[in-house]
Amino acid sequence: TSTRESLYNMNNNSRYGGLHAEAKILIENHQTPLLCFYLDKESNEVKLIADTVSQRKVGESGQFEKLECLLRSTQKEDNKLAFYDDCSLGHGQCNPKGPMFSYDKLPTEILRAIFKYLVPEDLKTLLLVSQTWKSVADEPLLWTGFGLPTKCMKNQKLFEKFFEGSLSSKLQYLELGQFDFKFDDHYFERFMALSLSCIKITTDIDLSNVSNELLATLVNNCKVCSISDDRSQNKFGAHLEVILKKMSMETKIKSLQLEHMKLTSIPPDVLSEACKNLTSISFDYVEISSDQIKAIFKSLKMDANVLIKIDESDGINTFDIERLDSIFDRLTGFSFYGEPLDGQLRRWMDILDNSCKLKNLELLEVDVRQIPPQLLARVMTKVERLNLSFSEGASPQQLKEVFKRIVKSDSKVKHIELDSMNLRLISPELFAEAVNKLESFYYGSCKVSESQVLEMFRIMSLGTNLKNLGFCNPDLANSLDRMEYIELVDPETLAKAVNNMESLHLDLGAFTDYGPPSLTLAQLVAIMKQLNSKTSLKKIWRWSSSNYRWPYSEDYEIVYI
Repeated sequence: TSTRESLYNMNNNSRYGGLHAEAKILIENHQTPLLCFYLDKESNEVKLIADTVSQRKVGESGQFEKLECLLRSTQKEDNKLAFYDDCSLGHGQCNPKGPMFSYDKLPTEILRAIFKYLVPEDLKTLLLVSQTWKSVADEPLLWTGFGLPTKCMKNQKLFEKFFEGSLSSKLQYLELGQFDFKFDDHYFERFMALSLSCIKITTDIDLSNVSNELLATLVNNCKVCSISDDRSQNKFGAHLEVILKKMSMETKIKSLQLEHMKLTSIPPDVLSEACKNLTSISFDYVEISSDQIKAIFKSLKMDANVLIKIDESDGINTFDIERLDSIFDRLTGFSFYGEPLDGQLRRWMDILDNSCKLKNLELLEVDVRQIPPQLLARVMTKVERLNLSFSEGASPQQLKEVFKRIVKSDSKVKHIELDSMNLRLISPELFAEAVNKLESFYYGSCKVSESQVLEMFRIMSLGTNLKNLGFCNPDLANSLDRMEYIELVDPETLAKAVNNMESLHLDLGAFTDYGPPSLTLAQLVAIMKQLNSKTSLKKIWRWSSSNYRWPYSEDYEIVYI
């Protein structure tokens, strides 16, 4: 779907002849997702449509010349040419019938809907196709998340050359991280000419030669800002204070994320003024004082999204967690890693039971056994996203109460992530019904029974709310072919079940370190047949080795839309 289509024109004085054999070499031996040969009757040319990867592989394989030779050496014929895809050598016909159609005649809203699936690399190609396509592909919304090419971060000359071209004007996202050359004000003056919407600064960047005022101006011209530091080094302490002072006077920033930063040197009144107009703020493992927390929440909008992540696992108190009692009912997201003070967890549960704005709750390696099962269940089902990973202390009764509460109509929870828990004592019927009430469910290395898995997929095959059998974050999702007992599920049942979802993670043994996949060939065939007839699936994805680029792309690739 996100395919750059390039048409290779070839002489059409040929019979189909040995084309099948040569194409088979390309597809099976070179793993080329060759898309289509077709006859253009208007121009009397045979054309090959191929995606970007196929173009490269066809060129490297040397098979393209052989195909061209075959087409030129055989007799001319108007027979329909066979369709091939990246799964197998199929038999569908792709010779178009009826009048020829120009893609330039498509309404711009249709082109826009198609182009939105393309990555910037492919959008660059569309700019060259025609004036019509260029006018649509030029739209800024399609370039959301377009950042500096990796090669420009490694080579100073390529960086300079990139900014000499018109494509640099489309940059919306800038990550100041690991560059192989040093920055100064000259580079930042180039950035100032851009219409950036998002900036991320990581501890890898050296900003010692950049003026604080210039950096603060650049950051405050963006809508989204993320700054990550190392508390022990506090590299960006001086930079941050200038950024926050400028925020208090004039800024476009609506969303601010501070990670692993030491904020104790920033005056509370500066933090208060800087945060007053934010719609979203995230403190991820920051060191902050009680007075600063009080000042921030005094000026912060009541409807602002507030996410706080605290890590107490190393015994270092970086956040006054007793102060949380006074602000807990204002949080929209809360993550705690470690062990709260005596009685603290129970107080939090009581507060949330009475008044809860939380949409996202994470309690990692927290002993929840002190919480009464019904209280725990009430709170857990008041949030949309719940993560109880590695909370091994959860008792069977607590888990049963949570699952019972999920099936009730007043439950708000849509996404659950569990890990390293024993779920086998929950009845298969309750387990299956609760899971299929959710939109996503990740159970990682939890212990489940064969009967629970079979019942879960049986219910799913009849109809489900599940959009993804795994957490929404792709790097946490279960790969279908790695699930325990998956090979025991009836192929037809499994096919209907997964095709009732919207997203499917399917690696098919891509990582041999984990051994062969459990999914059987019969199950895979059934899934693909169902996909061809009736499905709700919108995408199938697998792991990818592509670099992670915050906050828009993930470490996976879509293989079907």
